[in-house]
Amino acid sequence: MNDVRVIKHMKPGIYDTYASFPTVKEAVEYMRNWNPNATDSWYIIDADDNVLRTNQNGELVVTYKATGVTE
Repeated sequence: MNDVRVIKHMKPGIYDTYASFPTVKEAVEYMRNWNPNATDSWYIIDADDNVLRTNQNGELVVTYKATGVTE
């Protein structure tokens, strides 16, 4: 089951689900390979609805818990 989603912030108030994956590791690889210089505009929602982003050091961190987020 693909419960991990890669989301891209397109412009203020507009987001797009780019892909879904079975694991966070696969989602991170996709996100970093798609555009490694713009990872600040991407985020991942894991199977537990945690929102993960990369920090300034390139490390993946949980930023908050998503509530009511749908594809």
